Formats: sequence, C-alpha cells, structure tokens
Amino acid sequence: MSISKRFFEKHMLIHYVLSAFFKALLVSVLFFAVLFASLQITGKYTAVENMLDLKYDSPWIIGPLLIAATLAVLSFIVGMILYLYKYKRNSYKGEFYKALAGALNENIKQGR
Repeated sequence: MSISKRFFEKHMLIHYVLSAFFKALLVSVLFFAVLFASLQITGKYTAVENMLDLKYDSPWIIGPLLIAATLAVLSFIVGMILYLYKYKRNSYKGEFYKALAGALNENIKQGR
C-alpha cells in the first residue's frame, strides 16, 4: 500500500477536497482552452482582448479570482461541518445532525 493511499485513508476530508479541486480545475482549464482556441480560430480573440482591456489589475481578472476564493472557503467550511458531523461525531446526535440526517441518508441510499 502506498504512502499517499494510507494518508488519504486517514484524512478523508483532504482527499475529498483535493479530488474536487482537481476535477473543477480540469473542467475549467478545458473550458477556457476550448474558448481560447475557438476565439483564436475565428480571429476574434484580439478584438475581445482589446475590448476588455485585460491587464493584471483588470476587474475581469480580479473579480473571478475573488469569487473563486470565496467559494473555495465556503465549500471548505461546509465540507468540514458535514465531515465532522457525519464521521467524527460522538454517540450523542445533536440538533444539527437530526435536521440533516434524512437528507444525508437519502443521498447515500441513492448513491450520490
């Protein structure tokens, strides 16, 4: 058994976060590569670039970066809460678990 496999078995949350991150990164890179290639092939990329005035401090660059960072932090917090209540809870099941137990168990039964 490899070291990384043993590490991820002990730290499931890190495995979930990293796998989701790399899947989202792959999809977004492929999307932007296809978009860039189609704009280059049609010859419209230079017109779009000049129209948007893309620079390092452009709102078209900073805005999506801030949104992505905010969503990453929120996803991590929600994932951490669900992970702690699902896998690391003690024998007492609190009000939060009781409120979400039906939804969590239903998703598990449906294979989501």
